[in-house]
Amino acid sequence: MKTISTYDIGILGKMDATAVAEKIIAKEFSSEDAVSCAIERAKRSDEDLNAIVNDNYERALSDAMQHHDGIFSGVPTFIKDLNDVAGLPTLKGCSGFKIKPVKKNDKIVNQFLSVTGSVVLGKSSTSEFGLLPCGETIQNGETRNPWNTDHSTGGSSAGSAALVAAGVVPFAHASDGGGSIRIPASCCGLVGLKPSRGRNITSPTAIVPVNIAEDGMVSRTVRDTANFYAALEKYYSNPKLPQIGHVKHAGKKRLRIALFSESPTGMESHHDVTQAALQAGILCEELGHHVSYIKNPFEHKITRDFLVYWSSLAFASMAAEYAQHGIGFNHLKAAKFTKQLGSFFPLLLLRAGTSIRNLKNHANDYNKLFDTYDVLLSPTLSHPAPPIGYFGTEVDTIDVIMKLNGYVNFTTTQNITGAPAISLPMFLSKEGLPIGIQFAANVGEERKLLELAFEIEEAQHFKTLDKVKKQSVAKSH
Repeated sequence: MKTISTYDIGILGKMDATAVAEKIIAKEFSSEDAVSCAIERAKRSDEDLNAIVNDNYERALSDAMQHHDGIFSGVPTFIKDLNDVAGLPTLKGCSGFKIKPVKKNDKIVNQFLSVTGSVVLGKSSTSEFGLLPCGETIQNGETRNPWNTDHSTGGSSAGSAALVAAGVVPFAHASDGGGSIRIPASCCGLVGLKPSRGRNITSPTAIVPVNIAEDGMVSRTVRDTANFYAALEKYYSNPKLPQIGHVKHAGKKRLRIALFSESPTGMESHHDVTQAALQAGILCEELGHHVSYIKNPFEHKITRDFLVYWSSLAFASMAAEYAQHGIGFNHLKAAKFTKQLGSFFPLLLLRAGTSIRNLKNHANDYNKLFDTYDVLLSPTLSHPAPPIGYFGTEVDTIDVIMKLNGYVNFTTTQNITGAPAISLPMFLSKEGLPIGIQFAANVGEERKLLELAFEIEEAQHFKTLDKVKKQSVAKSH
């Protein structure tokens, strides 16, 4: 077991992105200084973390000397390797691609950089095509949790979460199609907000029948997350969604909160996780909110329907790469899980129409809950971060699905419905692993979640690695 912390290396200290940007603006140090520090942290930690797929250090130092507009101007960061960054290859966690740099940023990367004004140090690891809640691939190996390198980071925004948790950078790009912002946030002790459908200028799943994915970021503080979304609205504002505005503090309204900790099948979460959810409920009551303890309000069939849809995405992912790259993509080099999951879809094709219809109708059931409640409180995951190899590259697909049914029980609903949800790093397990608590609201209600998150952050210091005493074992090379 190792704990990987870089907070004692260089000028960045334990500052969040907002503080680093303020220091740069005040000329207490330069963007080049901040980027140099982050590069040193990356070099001294990534042999253990294995979170960086391709680095961009030389160009980053050059970019740091240029003027940047954005809420985190000049602050170093990483982009998840599902998106194109000019000059770097995009491998999507898969060994089937030829390694060659792309010519331009994709639209969501341009949005992210315009909003933040940050400097890209490289590409962070992901599971293959973002399909699994881990960072273990044939292409890049195993991304490890900085709290305990024997354990998973969660995923699919695995590398981003590991790098932010370890202190290499204060925030990083992430995306969420089934919990892929919130899952690694929970595993690595971070703040992770999955926004409402349509908050971003585009979505990676915009053309499919149920648009489940949205981009965002992982951070160590609520204010970084709130500042990011305030800046995003200045870049792109969806007229169909309520404005979030610039949330800077806790809200005054007392909320009706529904708490549940069991899965849709009625299976209770890991003991430490259940106790964490109950303690979160007690804290909310102490803050004056009204908490109701309920059974999981979502039907198990939705999990089945999501799995059918998930197999269609695996099939479509490989088909899309064929269409775009031709012989430049070799599907035979994809992981066993991706090939097996994609091969299920033709067999499930007759079921697909019913599953898509059920998923779309699920939004109606979700919306009805908010006639009675303002916020849903649950664990983010059913158990703490599993050991490395739990979702390994050669694990049989049926075994993976069985494991997922006992692990990812609380995040997919918001992807199906398009609603926002945030994971907050509130507790640790008896083994010292982070336990995230998820707060979810109705579509367009990110402001409500951020105000509640500010209140909880003020009442209980978050369990982030920079705030918990751990021995630094980042290596010098």
